[in-house]
Amino acid sequence: MSNVKSDKARIERIKEYFKNCPYLNQLSEKKVDYLDVDNNDREYWSIEQVEAPIILHSNVLGTKTERQCEFIIASRSYFNPLVDTQNIENLHLFEKIADWLYSNSKSGNLPTLNEGETATKIEAINSGYLYGTDRTNTLARYQVLCRLFYEKREESKWQ
Repeated sequence: MSNVKSDKARIERIKEYFKNCPYLNQLSEKKVDYLDVDNNDREYWSIEQVEAPIILHSNVLGTKTERQCEFIIASRSYFNPLVDTQNIENLHLFEKIADWLYSNSKSGNLPTLNEGETATKIEAINSGYLYGTDRTNTLARYQVLCRLFYEKREESKWQ
């Protein structure tokens, strides 16, 4: 049996990591770049990669780069414009996710990446917030911007 990890898209690795988040219901549907707004049979979450610089630093020899992957965690949740109890609960859930990421980062519980890549930190960049509501004003999209920092080892161009 080989020790080599299979090569997967970074966003897929992040999706796998969030399967362990205690604040995302086990029965929830987690997709990449798709948040179902038509079905009411379950809780829906989307993990969406966003445009951001990838390489932050490179060492002098070109053997290691410090990189990032920015992404959004979004949910479709019930919303009530008249009584804000549900809305507060939605925002509180995103606070818990941000705290979970912080705690995991601090303890070294980070996503498993591809061969030659090592996660160094994962964090929520901002607070979760209401992005918008549907036409009926009963379903809302909430989201939080997150970032994964990682190092990637490269072959030296001087060898």
